[in-house]
Amino acid sequence: MNLTPEGWLECAGLSQGEIPDLLILEGTWWNKARYKMRLAYLSDVRELNFPDMFLGSYNGKKIMFCCAYGAPRAVEPVHVFGSLGTKRVIQIGSCGGLQEGVFTGDVLLSERAKIGEGASQYYGKTDFSEASPNLVEAAHQTFEKQGFKVHRGPHVTTSALFAQPPNLLKQWQEAGYLGVDMETSAVFSAASYFEMQAASFLFVWDELLKGRTWLDTFSPEESLKQEVANKAIFEMALELA
Repeated sequence: MNLTPEGWLECAGLSQGEIPDLLILEGTWWNKARYKMRLAYLSDVRELNFPDMFLGSYNGKKIMFCCAYGAPRAVEPVHVFGSLGTKRVIQIGSCGGLQEGVFTGDVLLSERAKIGEGASQYYGKTDFSEASPNLVEAAHQTFEKQGFKVHRGPHVTTSALFAQPPNLLKQWQEAGYLGVDMETSAVFSAASYFEMQAASFLFVWDELLKGRTWLDTFSPEESLKQEVANKAIFEMALELA
């Protein structure tokens, strides 16, 4: 679609003065629970004409929040609000750990994401896409001060959650990727196309090298770490608005 900014505003039901300062995307199956959790932080919340895109306010900043599962969905809000001039997008969610020492409840900050999805090519990227270093650095320092174990480096994005056989996991591990998710590389690619700053704040859900998946039962201690990290990644995104 080749809409003008005015066209996007009309379609979304926004005025010029409502263009968000920050777009936060969350890759999740559990969108009902996440909307309830995340929108509680915002005031003056309303849903746009586009379904599941919510505009609100936080400390005087206009925040757009959208659950976007998978790369094709994730690039849509980036495209819309990048076209409108929003300058910053942050992807949050969970990921699978791919290295020894990357544990459930840790925080993963992707510096560059290997493209294993099909959306990035339409935004000029085919191999890797990159985060904005200033956002990664700011988040790293703050997460560590909060007591989180932080991993920072290369990452891989895939489009097939259930198609991750052992040989593929081994390839990813040997390539040095810290974790795998389904949105980050596409968000970075679309953000670059629209000259937006971008970052990805993920917490580690499952330790894939141990054969553990999100279907497994976690200990109370691990579940608590997941819960605490899940809360912190959203709060960090808001603070960087």
